[in-house]
Amino acid sequence: MTFCDTHIHLFAPEWNGSLSARIAAAQQARIDIMLQPGVRVTDWDELIDLAGRTAGVYAAPGLHPMGAAGWDGTTAGRLRKLCRLPQVVAIGEIGLDALLDVDLVVQTRAFCAQLEIALAAELPVLIHCRKKSAEVLQILKESGIRKVGGIWHGFSGSLETAQQIVDLGMMLGVGPVLLRENARKLPAVVQALPPETLVLETDAPDMAAGPKVLIRVAERLAELRGWTLEETARITTENARRLLNI
Repeated sequence: MTFCDTHIHLFAPEWNGSLSARIAAAQQARIDIMLQPGVRVTDWDELIDLAGRTAGVYAAPGLHPMGAAGWDGTTAGRLRKLCRLPQVVAIGEIGLDALLDVDLVVQTRAFCAQLEIALAAELPVLIHCRKKSAEVLQILKESGIRKVGGIWHGFSGSLETAQQIVDLGMMLGVGPVLLRENARKLPAVVQALPPETLVLETDAPDMAAGPKVLIRVAERLAELRGWTLEETARITTENARRLLNI
């Protein structure tokens, strides 16, 4: 039984303890595949290095909306080069965030440019979106994202929005939101969507204290779908492997 965490920030400063301890804790929980999304350009070297020397750990370099002002030709050229590395299996996390103090025009420029690079490199994308679902969906539709697909990270919206995402050839990142007592939309969404559209994530350390929270998310998903934990691991991991080509 193998699990895949499609969104974990292994180098985030909020962690307690060592990097090796985090990886060991994940592996002990049978989380044998982990995908690290980028946030800032300064993150990329660490992500690439760790993925290059650690089995089961992969990188998704990208510029988060919070760092969109740093997008320029040099950054674009560097990202294109990184896309050629075998440990780079996606680009992310990219998108739009209405809650940030970053001009949306600037965010959109960085988002669209990174989508173009992902499509040219034939790599899927990890989408970050807060309060801008309609705009992000329209951009994805116009980009032709179905050619590469991706994961809508941290989804917590309606079934209608989820269906639009899936119709674009995307998957949903199911994470700790599913564990909240007041969660209403997401449980209904994961029950209604086809199994092949669901993957697991923690977004640790932001939304989860550690890698093992992924198992709790998997147990909740299993309960909602009527699957065993083994079936949940198999289905969601196969989905991630197929998307990321790993």
